[in-house]
Amino acid sequence: MSAQRGSDATEPLHRQTSVNDAALAVAGVPEIERCLSILSNRDQAVTGVKDVGSTISEGTEKDGTDKLGDGREKEEEGQVPAVVTFPDGGVRAWLVVVGAFWTVFCGFGLSGAIGGFQTLYTSMFPSYNDSQIAWITSVQAFVTFSLACFSGALFDKCGHRPLIAGGTFSLTLGFCMLSLCTQYWQVFIVHATLIAWGCNLLFICPMGVLGQWFMRRRGLAFGLMSTGSSLGAVIWPLILADLPGKIGFAWTCRVMALLTLFCGVLAFFLLKTRLPPKPPGAFFYKEAFKNFEYVCVVANFWTFSFGFFAFMAFIGTYGQAVGLGDFAPYLLIIQNACSAVGRLGSGIAADRIGIYNTNIISSIVITAMFWVWLACKTATSCIVLVVIIGVAGGAYVSLQAPTSTKTATDMRYGGTMVGQALFVQSFSQLICGPIFGALLGTGSEQDRLHNFARAICLGAAMMVVATGFMMMARWKSAGWTLRART
Repeated sequence: MSAQRGSDATEPLHRQTSVNDAALAVAGVPEIERCLSILSNRDQAVTGVKDVGSTISEGTEKDGTDKLGDGREKEEEGQVPAVVTFPDGGVRAWLVVVGAFWTVFCGFGLSGAIGGFQTLYTSMFPSYNDSQIAWITSVQAFVTFSLACFSGALFDKCGHRPLIAGGTFSLTLGFCMLSLCTQYWQVFIVHATLIAWGCNLLFICPMGVLGQWFMRRRGLAFGLMSTGSSLGAVIWPLILADLPGKIGFAWTCRVMALLTLFCGVLAFFLLKTRLPPKPPGAFFYKEAFKNFEYVCVVANFWTFSFGFFAFMAFIGTYGQAVGLGDFAPYLLIIQNACSAVGRLGSGIAADRIGIYNTNIISSIVITAMFWVWLACKTATSCIVLVVIIGVAGGAYVSLQAPTSTKTATDMRYGGTMVGQALFVQSFSQLICGPIFGALLGTGSEQDRLHNFARAICLGAAMMVVATGFMMMARWKSAGWTLRART
């Protein structure tokens, strides 16, 4: 009998004992009992998380909303957070898209109308040259996008409603004050403060909100939202081109104030967040810059915006230089109208072939058209130029937010990552207009047309560099595999 026991003792432990035997063996040993209790509680917590995630998924499939209400309930100390899911559809999610559409109509649409302001103020202040006029819209763009790093972080902390309310008030008041301006310095101050602040708060919110509702169809959602900015970039220049001659500059500004008020109120009630706020922290998410892929994306934003926004600001001036007369301001309108096709199409394409691949194709097309721009001297050639650049440029505007957050490991920092990328971009927008204007110089239309070649070459060189940065980001993400969806 003793020999048999000795033989059994040499058998492997998992064959010798059972669960019940182990329970009996540890009975009466407090330390081991506490360890087993902790392990049991942990397993129950994990099981609870799976159940919660399953419940959320079932709810979102039915009505497109989450079972967590507004997604901002405080997590109890020690409680395991629920698995984050994305509705990717449903009535509530698409209402958010509608609200985002009208928000960027004002916030981003006005940024696309810089050429309309450039042309209008050139006629209002004939004693100032192109470079001096360009400082108005360049400083506005700089303030608008540089504040994105702070407003993006505020969105992550406070939600969208305080920002939407503040942005609507600031932009509406800005246009009302602009209606009273008669001198260059007055216009400059209003654009650099109230209008810039309002645009910033209105365009940063929908980018953060939309990312909380869509994952698989995020490209389509952002594409639909970006068509709002495209529509705004058509309507605002049309207002600036037609209404001042009919009702005067002051009443034109008041009409714009009423339109921004309407869009802001609509967005206030349609937009809604789902995820809880991010943990308290700094306005900058420094960890993002440790990722080489994200750094390449930010560098692409800087170089791309230099050429692209300069093109938008001076395409009307170029039309006047080649002799298009009153038709010149409509080149920008045609470009912005065509960008709606590109913004929606790029969103669909990004869902199928990847965000980086779509951006690279867009950058290559625009770079080629910048060099073609040197040969455009007729109305027909200029129209073809703005149509192609408008469609291809739609991808850049539409995919800025999803490109910025592609490397995000925690979407609660999504607004901050978009904001700090746009902060870097804003310095490019600050200097691109004045540099282009300085390269054009002064003199006759023929002299300015001759000088345009230097400015165009600079813009084309920037686009080449921008394409290279986006290719590097793609390489970091998926290597050189051509078929990779990234």
